[in-house]
Amino acid sequence: MAMRLSNRIPDMLDTLFHMVVPRACRKFGERDIGLSDGLASDWRVNNFDMLRLLAALQVAVVHSLGILKPGYFTRLLGGGLDRFPGVPIFFVISGILISKSYENSDSLRDYLRNRCLRIFPGLWVCLVVSVLVILALGVGSLGRITAPDWLLWWAGQMSIFQNFQATFLMPLSTGLNRSLWTIPIELEFYIVLPALYGILRLRTRLGNMRVLAIALASLAVQLLIVNSHRSVGLVRVYSTLQVTLVPYLWMFLVGVSIQRNWSTVRGWLSGRAHWWGLGYLMLCAAAKWLRVDTGGNNMNPVYLLPLAGLIVSLAMSAPKLSHRILRHNDVSYGLYLYHMLVIDLLVGLAAPWGWASFAAAIIVSLGLAALSWILIEKHYLRGKRGALRAVSDGSSVPAAYVRPAR
Repeated sequence: MAMRLSNRIPDMLDTLFHMVVPRACRKFGERDIGLSDGLASDWRVNNFDMLRLLAALQVAVVHSLGILKPGYFTRLLGGGLDRFPGVPIFFVISGILISKSYENSDSLRDYLRNRCLRIFPGLWVCLVVSVLVILALGVGSLGRITAPDWLLWWAGQMSIFQNFQATFLMPLSTGLNRSLWTIPIELEFYIVLPALYGILRLRTRLGNMRVLAIALASLAVQLLIVNSHRSVGLVRVYSTLQVTLVPYLWMFLVGVSIQRNWSTVRGWLSGRAHWWGLGYLMLCAAAKWLRVDTGGNNMNPVYLLPLAGLIVSLAMSAPKLSHRILRHNDVSYGLYLYHMLVIDLLVGLAAPWGWASFAAAIIVSLGLAALSWILIEKHYLRGKRGALRAVSDGSSVPAAYVRPAR
């Protein structure tokens, strides 16, 4: 049943898209301005899998430090990790890879199908595990559960409203898997991207200016939310905007712009990770000296742009490193899905604060992420069509970012 539902979701999204976007905006097979066929080999092998894992690990470690409070060195470790916030890194990498995936797709349906296969199978299994965590904590630890509340929460978790927290979960001190608030934003990126390509005509040379205009508008909203005085009437508006793509779209578009203009920026990024790393560390040192906040998830563009350069440079410097270490096993998504559930369980069972609980949270989360990849995600990802990189068994580097012969 879950498989049939996951196959129907792209059809429903495709129908909705055709109702909103003019047909002239939906042309596949057009000549790309940013990436020519001759540059495809530059994208065949990269370190994005490892970088996504490090970003997910950063999120898991920061959450574990903040909730489990292991003690000594917590502030020092947390302060260092805050300079490399996982969520903005995820958004930039998504902009790069998802825009390339869209350009590589033969149809909108294939693109949406691939996105659904990437997100929903692992997410739905995580939902089942969430129910098991609730049972482990005891139904008595929750608020009053009614059938409508339960069904509404379940429907939200199954669709695109993972940031919805039902009232019966409020008695839990940490909620239940609240880190999933970024999943709806990621899904919104997936849905909006084809419209941006069509309406803004990103495949034309004026596309860069239009992307810049949208990115600046998104950044303006983020700065307004972060820095403005919040009157009583605006609190609800700002709270709603913060769980949508609006204040984060500019980060995603930074990745899209890098991908679209790779032939221009590659000389500044490929093989230059050491220089980008040194420059970014110097910038962070200056920020600490000047007592300037880099922003965390609401990252200041002065820091996000060089961090994006560093991330892409790391991906394209020694690009076989990720394959040698991970063998194309991508456990980053599973780690992001499960780490907060593990923390919620430890807190709910009154595990003592300290490094032992911290280590348990990270190790168990990595174990669940590996199981999610091996048992669920990898099998569904093999069903993707026109994927940038085929899912391999880890024994060799698969041909990536090249369409298979038809």
